[in-house]
Amino acid sequence: MSLEAIKTIAAAESDGDKRRAEALAEAKRISAAADAAGREAALAAKAAAEAEARRLWQEAEAQGEAEAAQVAREAEAASQALADAALARMDRAVAIIVERVVSG
Repeated sequence: MSLEAIKTIAAAESDGDKRRAEALAEAKRISAAADAAGREAALAAKAAAEAEARRLWQEAEAQGEAEAAQVAREAEAASQALADAALARMDRAVAIIVERVVSG
């Protein structure tokens, strides 16, 4: 084999090694960029999910408070109805008690 052929082969091998090293460096750069983008996307998704959870929590809390207020109004109305019914019968109850005590 001639010296010129050996030099050509050595140069080709050197060029191949250089291209492999450049390709490896580029692959590492792309991988690092993808990792960074993935972390950024995960953080953004987490922040969005937390914001949505807060919104849903506040909505549920407001709905619960509204329902509790409605139940309280209904209970107050029922209580008032019972008190009104009791007052309506009070005169009759007092009359019966007085009659029994006096007749006793």
